[in-house]
Amino acid sequence: MKKHFRLRLPDEGCDIYAPCEGMTWGYRYGPSIMVRDGICEAWFASPGAEGEADWFTYKKSTDGGRTWSPEVVVLMPTADSMDWFSVCDPAVIFHGGYYYIGYTSTVFSHGGGVCNNAFVARSRNAEGPYEKWTGDGWGEHRGDLHWTGKPAPIVYFDEPWQRWGAGEPSFVVKDDVLYMYFTWTSTRADGSAYHMTRVATADMTREDWPATLEYRGVAVMRSGGSNDSFDVVYCEDLDKFVAISTDKRFTADSMLAIYESDDGLTFRRVNEIRVNTSWMCHNSGISGDGLHHIRSGDLMLLAYAYGDQWGKWGTRLHRYDFEGMDEDFYSETGLPNVSRGLTCFPDPDPVWPIAVTSVPHVYRLRIGESVKMNLLWLDTCYRRYPAEDGVTFSNYDASVLSVDGMTVRGERVGATYIDAAYGGRTVQIPVIVYPADTDLSGDNRKVVGFRPVVTEYFLNTAENELKQIRGIADYANGTWFEIGGDTDPAVTYENDAPDVVHVDANGYVTFAGKEGEAHITVRCAGFAFTVRVTAGTR
Repeated sequence: MKKHFRLRLPDEGCDIYAPCEGMTWGYRYGPSIMVRDGICEAWFASPGAEGEADWFTYKKSTDGGRTWSPEVVVLMPTADSMDWFSVCDPAVIFHGGYYYIGYTSTVFSHGGGVCNNAFVARSRNAEGPYEKWTGDGWGEHRGDLHWTGKPAPIVYFDEPWQRWGAGEPSFVVKDDVLYMYFTWTSTRADGSAYHMTRVATADMTREDWPATLEYRGVAVMRSGGSNDSFDVVYCEDLDKFVAISTDKRFTADSMLAIYESDDGLTFRRVNEIRVNTSWMCHNSGISGDGLHHIRSGDLMLLAYAYGDQWGKWGTRLHRYDFEGMDEDFYSETGLPNVSRGLTCFPDPDPVWPIAVTSVPHVYRLRIGESVKMNLLWLDTCYRRYPAEDGVTFSNYDASVLSVDGMTVRGERVGATYIDAAYGGRTVQIPVIVYPADTDLSGDNRKVVGFRPVVTEYFLNTAENELKQIRGIADYANGTWFEIGGDTDPAVTYENDAPDVVHVDANGYVTFAGKEGEAHITVRCAGFAFTVRVTAGTR
């Protein structure tokens, strides 16, 4: 009979991040930690800038996590794309010579970060540049030009847009199978809310493995919004998948909760850790090797964010150990955590550029028009500085635009990215050139195209699921948005199988009583597409 996994924290750990003195906010949450070839590498969700909610920072340690390299931003949103608002909740593995980084994002910024989807990017180097999965390949390639590409979700949230959605991924590779864990937070057709961690698997022997992702079911039902997302490793000693999360997050009674699984598909809670953990903790991460495996004798680390002021959090790092237990459940219930105040770090001296960004993040101009690029660089305290002297531009289509100093000019109708480099950091900026008579004003919202986000939906009748069908509306001024009936009443729905599903005016789909297939035609402004909805059990 297999032993159960018991995690032990020998001490109170140490802070590896805290906001600088005088800052009223700052964080590095949801760490993804990799220990490989004696090097400890870590990726964190950090604040973004100028309308982007979060970026990923990276740093590494060669002495077991005692000291760290200067951090830098390694992944940002791609403007004018499905992840334009943020990259949150990093999940990193190393396989086949690539770092793969999973993340969360949404286009629904006005809803406070709802309707999230999960994405993935890859790079040969930990610091990037990363190319994003675009739905049919990695990045965008045009001759000698190599660009990030417009990302497509690998997990798309197809339920009511007002709900939190899907994301917070975690990756484990075992026997060339990728196990992907992700949160799914929504409501059922009867209005009841639910919080779960789901699991999908993919074939890592294929370069296009995101296209092979197969949903495998619910790994665990989580206790409301109290129980945080999973970070999962495979423990070779015990032949078990082990997940760490926080529970009673953001409260004085917060803890680390440990789950385990024999097959990687269904998990149960086996351990609670309060001793030596900081109160008010949330968004934890546990180290593994490149495949996110652990074994006895490894350097094993875990970390989480904590603090009693929203958005002003430290990041606590612990060494940990584990042992196999015969007991079915081990708990520190009733024992105290550590009520710890946050001690700010001093300002770094000297400062260095952790990122360079552009305002705006995408440039739209007509043929013959010129615009001066507005670039900023940021230090680790997120103070902003103008970036002009020493900026270089490269990796762009010279037939679409020309560059003179800091000024770009539209030369031909088309789209290109352009790399702007400053102080060792680079930002990739989309530039779109339109015909000379195009009205690019913000109120020119005539719909000139309407297209699906996905074309197939599965309605799980056993779970009383509630789906919503939305599409992408393209507007005359070059912008676009994901819309449905309750985000734009001009969208209508026609259902060819009302005995299978019911579709209301807002695009909400519920089970009508007969399992089978329905085809829904979605119309807006004279444009239309059809999706297939399958109602059944799985």
